Formats: sequence, C-alpha cells, structure tokens
Amino acid sequence: MRWPADEDFWIGVNLPWLNYGGDFGANHWQPAGGVGQPGRRAVLRDTLARIAGEGITRIRWFMLCDGRAGLRMAPDGSLAGLDDFVFRDADAAVEELGRAGLSVIFVLFDFHWFRPAAVVNGVQTCGRAGLAADALPRALLLERVVAPLLERYGRAPSILAWDVVNEPEWVTRGVRLPPRPSEVLRAAMRDFIRDIVGLIHQRTSHAATAGSASVRTLPLVEGLGLDVYQAHWYDRLDRRAPLDRPVATLGLDRPLILGEFPTRGSRRMPAEIIEIARRNEYAGALAWSALSDDQVTDHAAFVADLGRLRRA
Repeated sequence: MRWPADEDFWIGVNLPWLNYGGDFGANHWQPAGGVGQPGRRAVLRDTLARIAGEGITRIRWFMLCDGRAGLRMAPDGSLAGLDDFVFRDADAAVEELGRAGLSVIFVLFDFHWFRPAAVVNGVQTCGRAGLAADALPRALLLERVVAPLLERYGRAPSILAWDVVNEPEWVTRGVRLPPRPSEVLRAAMRDFIRDIVGLIHQRTSHAATAGSASVRTLPLVEGLGLDVYQAHWYDRLDRRAPLDRPVATLGLDRPLILGEFPTRGSRRMPAEIIEIARRNEYAGALAWSALSDDQVTDHAAFVADLGRLRRA
C-alpha cells in the first residue's frame, strides 16, 4: 500500500491555485506560461512559505483544471500533448514545495474539464469530456499528457499523491439528479479514473486518490485501485452524507481523508470539523482554502483554530 494506514491524523489545506487553470502551461491569456514566470514564482514562494509558517505541512493543488492552459492541439483537432511551459512551471512548483518543506496532492483534472465548452477571449474553457470518455482519445490523453507528467515527477519526494479528478460526480450520469445531456456515462468515468490510477502505479512511487464530493458518492470510485479514498464535506451535504459518521461503517478497503471542508459559512467552526473527522477515524483533513475568495473560505479563521487545537 502506498498510503501508510498507521499514519497519525494530519491537517492540511487546499491551495488550491494561484490562478484557476493557469498555474501550469500557457494560453492566449498568458503566453509566457504559469508559475514558472519569475514574478509568479516569487508570489508562489511567498505563499508556500506563509503556509509552512502556519504549521501546515500538506497542501492540495489543482493542475490542469478545465483544460484552459497547457495543452497543444494538432491541426486535425486531436490532442498533441503538453505545451512547452508545463514542465517549466511544474519544475518550479516542485522546487518551491521542497524549499518550503511542503508535501502536495496534485489534482490532475477538475470536473469542469467535462462541462460544455466556452470560448472566452480566444481561450477554450471546459469542453474536454471526449478526451476522457472515449477510449481512443483517452488513450492519447494518457500517453501524451498524463504519462509524461507522471514520468517526470514520479519520484519527487514532495509529492504525496495524485488526485485523478476533483468531484467527478457532478458530471457523471446517474450520480446526480436531474441528469444533463453533457454528462459522462458512469462506466466511462470509472474507466477514465481506473486507467489513470494504473499509470500512477506504473510510473510513480506515489499514492492515487480521487476527490469525491461526499461519502455518499464514494461507490463511483470504489474498486478502481485507489490507495486512499477522499471525500469532501459541506453543510449542504450533511443530511445525506453526515460528517459525524465513523469511517468504519462505510466498509472501505483503504483509508479515507477529508479532502475539503469549509472554513467559513458553516454552522461548525474549523476546529470542530477537524475534531469530528479525527474522532471518526479519517486519516487526515484538508481545509478549503488558503487562497480562494469564496463563501466557504476564511483561511485566517482556520489558522486561528489550528493554533488553538495545537495548544489544547
């Protein structure tokens, strides 16, 4: 097993990005690429140093997101591979993680990858479902995008795990109701995740996971070879997927981590959520989030609660 089952409960945070979909690779909006640019790298260095200084040792960081940057397309519209900036940006990321003493769970794809395409100021966002759901294009995606990343960084000590896809439930037919025409069949999503998990095991020494939206939808990813399960929790999901439920009752064959939880707008303070997760035998918990500006983020509150937990 690549994920130590006897490891003590740990607490981390979702970065989750400096710029959504723009940290790795170039596009029309950023022709010079992402965090490998000197100015962005300096911001990244300061951000990671601040997170490490808060006593946090593990982060979760999104990479290719909805496919808006980092991809090269052939003239016939097929996927040619990664662009010339992805490795430079990822090299910078791994180096800065090492400098800060942080471990990372890299999220390869976000569920927006599967949403209908939109072109915004010359850049396609979303609209990549065919690269994952159909066998031949998926083979090209694995060969030309996923495998090169895993081969280059497969022994990097700062990488804890690869998260195949964030919250695939929202784009998988039969998991959410009502269904949308653009959704991927459940069998196709499972094939997509299974194939990438196999590559992670072949090309890296790291663990494989997938970011399930709640414990209720874990069956979508069970039996696919994951080394650690991951579930997210927000108040709106608690009625059907309560946080205060022992992990042992879920019948999982691998440990479970709490991959996201709110630090703002919840009826529970971050410290209470962490204590509930610890009590119910989650293996670890990652707050949302260090940098996002949204209705469920208050990083300062999380850090304050973290300090109180450590003093208790």
